Amino acid sequence: MKHKFLTIEDTFLVTGRGLIVVPGPLENEYSGPTELNVELKKPNGSVSSAVLLLQHFFQTPPPKEYRWGCVLKGVSKEEVPVGTEVWVEHVA
Repeated sequence: MKHKFLTIEDTFLVTGRGLIVVPGPLENEYSGPTELNVELKKPNGSVSSAVLLLQHFFQTPPPKEYRWGCVLKGVSKEEVPVGTEVWVEHVA
């Protein structure tokens, strides 16, 4: 059974790293695997697959709420519009 993991509010392409999507889930609300096969449900109704990596991003000053950094591999900024929902098979 699939669950909505997050809804993308913004994206940032970092060459050599991938497409960073925000907001990530709160760190204390997710403790599953850090590499997920995901389904991207776009606002226009189309659906595609991608790999989502969850990472710790270090920030100065530290944020009030620590969130997972989310990086989509192998997709461009144009392929992931704001409002895209990220769905996963299982969320811990």
